[in-house]
Amino acid sequence: MGFSDSTPRCERAALVERLGRALGSAAAAEIVDREGERLALEGALLPLDDAYDVLEPLAAMPGGIGTAASVARAELRVASVRRRLEQRNRR
Repeated sequence: MGFSDSTPRCERAALVERLGRALGSAAAAEIVDREGERLALEGALLPLDDAYDVLEPLAAMPGGIGTAASVARAELRVASVRRRLEQRNRR
């Protein structure tokens, strides 16, 4: 999948890192890989919308996985908004 330079992206490793803080890196990697396969996502760099697609069903789960995914989703949104504001301020 090709990206334009303006397409917001997220590294798969960043998703694993965010989830790994609560779930442990091995469990987080397994969960992200499983969701990535389910969604037929390839590569280490995902469009931000695909990263949200990975996190949405996880955030709906009860317990630690759902909580970790909800926090990761919120962190991605904050980082995305921060990036857009920084780009806007550079103009």
